[in-house]
Amino acid sequence: MKRAYTSLHSGTDRERDLVTALKWAQDQAEDDQHITLWCAHRDSLPEGWEPRLRKAGIEVVADRPRSRGGSGPRHFAGPLVAVGFTTLDDVIDVEPFAHPMCLAGAYDPRNDEDFDILDDHPHVRWIEAFEPECLAGPQIAVPEPLIEDPVVAKAMESFTSITFGGKTMYDSRDGGRVTDGLLLLHNGGHRFDPERLFSAALRAGWKGSQAMRFREVALEVARGVRKRPSERLGPGALERWRSEASDRPELG
Repeated sequence: MKRAYTSLHSGTDRERDLVTALKWAQDQAEDDQHITLWCAHRDSLPEGWEPRLRKAGIEVVADRPRSRGGSGPRHFAGPLVAVGFTTLDDVIDVEPFAHPMCLAGAYDPRNDEDFDILDDHPHVRWIEAFEPECLAGPQIAVPEPLIEDPVVAKAMESFTSITFGGKTMYDSRDGGRVTDGLLLLHNGGHRFDPERLFSAALRAGWKGSQAMRFREVALEVARGVRKRPSERLGPGALERWRSEASDRPELG
């Protein structure tokens, strides 16, 4: 499904970029669909915008303050613009999303000359996962390939299969097998970036909450935490991934 973003930087005109994002969402809407502007907080909107947007037929939903009994993932039935989310847990929680989505104000520290920051940012993970269209601001780079080690890439395919398309990472058996696979990679000398694995899981269609759990386990394994998976992969899994990786055709 289509994804897009506007990129946040020191010279951003937030109001103009939000209009750009909303126009993009309107262009994606089918005849019977309406647009939703999803705000992390009502303060994310410029003053006086909410009544104007509602008059234009755009639903405005704010996570904070949220109505009583409104816990759990949101459910949206049409194109979505998300704005004001500094972390993306709530946004990831609606993945895989069945409609077009635009992240307004995506931030990559590498694109901001006013900040001497080399730390990663959660918005980058979403960009890497879905390779969305950049509607405004500097483009956020997406590495190609996303996973450099072909053995790890083959293992990632297995993890997606083991979890039935990224739906059962929380299951003790399936999650245990994935944990064992991560340990096999780590102990076998195949280092991986847990954040890139997280992006790869989202790209492969994993359910958002399951991908976040996968990221947590991958971070622990990468740090050398001693894990005791409840289930293990069959013998020869690492050797199979290495064999499959070596059989890949050369590109170019």
